[in-house]
This record gives sequence, structure tokens and C-alpha cells, in this order.
Amino acid sequence: MKTGSEEVLRAISRLEPDIVAYLPGFPMNEVVRGLEEGRVDAGTVLPVASEFDAVGAVIGVSQAGGYGVAVLKDKGAYVAAQLLAEEGDHPGLLLIGLDADGRGSYTCSVELPEVLEEWKLGVHVPSSVDEIVGTVEEAAETSVEEHRIHCVVLTEDILLTTGRPESFDPEGREPREEDWEELERALEAYDDAVIVIGKGVLGDVSGDLPAVTSSTGDQLDRVWELKGLLEGLGLNVRVVCTKHASKFLPGVPPSGINVGREAEADLVFLVGASYDVFAATPDADFVVSVNPDPDAYAHSVADVGFEVTVGEFVEALRERLRR
Repeated sequence: MKTGSEEVLRAISRLEPDIVAYLPGFPMNEVVRGLEEGRVDAGTVLPVASEFDAVGAVIGVSQAGGYGVAVLKDKGAYVAAQLLAEEGDHPGLLLIGLDADGRGSYTCSVELPEVLEEWKLGVHVPSSVDEIVGTVEEAAETSVEEHRIHCVVLTEDILLTTGRPESFDPEGREPREEDWEELERALEAYDDAVIVIGKGVLGDVSGDLPAVTSSTGDQLDRVWELKGLLEGLGLNVRVVCTKHASKFLPGVPPSGINVGREAEADLVFLVGASYDVFAATPDADFVVSVNPDPDAYAHSVADVGFEVTVGEFVEALRERLRR
């Protein structure tokens, strides 16, 4: 089966545009790689230096009577906002890769389809890999008919998988007894601990877009319960958050390599962290990851990983402490 990125490349080839302008950037990396390897039928495949250049290339070729496609990431659309709002009345197509599950830097991007509509642009969002080619062709055809730029918004899940994101329901495995035993030894060995809150505890931010959230649900209160449990064991506990979660957590200090202030502690709990594990100091003796998503990157850097929600983790830990 083809991935969403491969279907995007196939869709571009079927359009045979006069120009495809692109910038590298996640989650469009695989599409960009295909463009660089010459896997599309297009008049010119043009790497550009900025979002303005990409959108400008589409507008310029349209003014010359041709048709252009720009490949951007979600942030790029915001950067080129003024140009799009002022010059959107030209035929052309933007293929925009979007992180819609709360794991990336630009969670405001879940609002992007509505913003594009406010700029008077056409917006199309395929809900499965199978819909990509048809959606791209329809968007291109409609952009010519309406004489305005149309956009196809492609979520990370659509681009990197082969099926329907909503059909994916990663089931966390039951925590292993040996993981609990290792954690219990760590709780006895250390005096200080840091809980690092990732965006995963803040709820599903994907809205109506096709994406599998890595969220544990809106369980922020359970983080404070975890803090209380650890303090009841005599640990000195600090609570910080990742840089990306800090925009949603006023009052909780951000921490991490990417803010120049690491959470220094021998025992670190990464709660709801997926890709964003920068707050975990490399000097930590023992790292615990709590996230129901089995693919969360935090699990791979942790000494023990619990594929459960923070609420389930708190309840299980409380029960074990009663023994």
C-alpha cells in the first residue's frame, strides 16, 4: 500500500503543473524527497528559499498563463499570510502539511483551514490516503474555475500512513511487573524528582481534522495527584513543562534544552510527552515515560515506559503503594 506522501506525489504528476515550488519541512519531508528525486511530472521543480518565494512562484506562473503548485508546511502558510490574503485571486494550488495531533510546535495550525477560508482561499481536507489524489485533482480544477488559490491540507497522519487515521486505535500494553518493580526501586533510591508535563495531558487538539491524537485526554488534574503521591513518599517534587506545552500552562515553568534551562533531577517523569523530550536532562539516572501512545518517542528514551493514561498510572501506583 502507498503512503499518503506517495499519493501526493502521484497527484502532482497527474496535474502536470508548469512549476512545483517547495520548501523542506516536516511533515512534508517525504514529498520533498520525491520532488528532489525527480519522481513527478512537472515542467519545473523549484526549491525556494522562503514561503513568499513558493507562493510567489504559483502566482507568477498563473499570471503568465500557466499553473503552479507550492508545497509548504503549516507554519509556511502563516508566514505567507499577507501575500495569500492580497494575491489569492489567481489559479494555483498549495499543498500544506499540518501537524494536527498536538505533538508539534504549531498546535494553532489546527485552526489553519478556517484561517485559509477567512483569506478567501478554497480549502480541501482529505480524510484518508485513498482520497488524496481525487481531492488534489478536484482542488486544482476548482481553482481554475473560480480563479483563486485553493489549498489541500494534509495532516501528518495522512502523509505518513497507508490507511485512515481514525481507524488507528493504538492500545497500550499492560505495564509489566518488572517495570513496576524498577520504578519502586527508583522511588526508594532518590530524594528528588521532576515531573515534566508534555502537551499530551492537555486534551485532543485535532478538532475535526483527520489525526490520531497522542493525547492522554484532559487529565491535567491527575498530574497534581501524581505529585502528591510522590511527596507522600518523602520525595521533593518539582513540576515543569515542555516548551511547547508552556503556551497552555501559565504558571508552570518551561524547562528543557530548547529553553536553556534543563530539569535537573536524578528521577524524571515524562508525562504526556511524545516527540518533545528536551526537558529531560541527559544526566538523569532514571526516566519514566507515561503515555498511552505506544509510538511515543519518550518511551524509547525512558528506563521504563507505561503505555497508559496518567490517570490510569496514578490509580495503579496508588494501589501498589497501599500494599
